Amino acid sequence: MRHVITIAAFVALSGCATAPTAEQICTADWIEPRVDRAVGRIETRLDKALGALLDAGESWVDGRSPGPLTMFRLSNSAKALEKELKDGRGVRDLRLVASTCDNPDLIRTEILSMLERRGVSASLTGFLEATGLLDEIIRTAEGPTRQADRSG
Repeated sequence: MRHVITIAAFVALSGCATAPTAEQICTADWIEPRVDRAVGRIETRLDKALGALLDAGESWVDGRSPGPLTMFRLSNSAKALEKELKDGRGVRDLRLVASTCDNPDLIRTEILSMLERRGVSASLTGFLEATGLLDEIIRTAEGPTRQADRSG
């Protein structure tokens, strides 16, 4: 019986000793497909929301007020955006990769890249940054864990 316990303890300890480290896991080959899949999920879920944001944002950047229909779409889109960025599958996957690979800027980088790919102009991005909306969007996506890291 003593041998069985010793062997079981050895097997358990050897499993811990061979667990890969973040440096071993977090190669470009490992990160890239996971990030692409996560961002793809976010883009798919937010397609309409991003369109409404673009329409309203470009109006504001041009010094015009968006029309009532655009504002209605924007209101509904903001709710969808918040829901997806708080607890959507793509955002959870991005948070996991960022946490696993100790890359706190991953989410910010990928959201900015996604907005650029979706056609958000530099002037609209500047407007979102100046009003604090961009940081709010990114903080929402980063989740409460990252926000606690920043404050403490």
